[in-house]
Amino acid sequence: MGHYCRICGRERANEKFSGKGHRIHVCLDCARLPKEERDAVDQEEEIFGYMEQSHISDKNVKRLQILSASENERIAELAAIVLEVAKVKPYKKRRLQVLARERRDLLDDLERTGLIYAHQWEADAESIIGLRGGHWLEDGGQGRPTHEDDCAPDDVGFF
Repeated sequence: MGHYCRICGRERANEKFSGKGHRIHVCLDCARLPKEERDAVDQEEEIFGYMEQSHISDKNVKRLQILSASENERIAELAAIVLEVAKVKPYKKRRLQVLARERRDLLDDLERTGLIYAHQWEADAESIIGLRGGHWLEDGGQGRPTHEDDCAPDDVGFF
């Protein structure tokens, strides 16, 4: 049984870790990466973690403000999106439904960046927010077809 590397996400053999690498869970291959790349992976995981939390706290918001000023464009974009989500609905309960009703643009950004899947890992996004075929339903996410030609008679009610 090997050890888990938090940067590349692989389980590696014991020999693939140095003494310090064992402690910080970074394999030798990842330890050779530039510090900026390793930091970007850590910061991205941190941002995705905020979406998994039940509440994005004031302390988290301050950290997201710092991350949104990052030189790394991806980190800055992800942090800005989660920061906006925290302003609209800091608590996780019914967060996606509120965003679907009030801020479709923000919900589209969550889907585009993959943050929506961090929000509710076990649940299917289609059943939560009314996604079908990559497009939002016109009925506000109720899962009902909006036109008769959108579904065959056999499909009615099974979205």
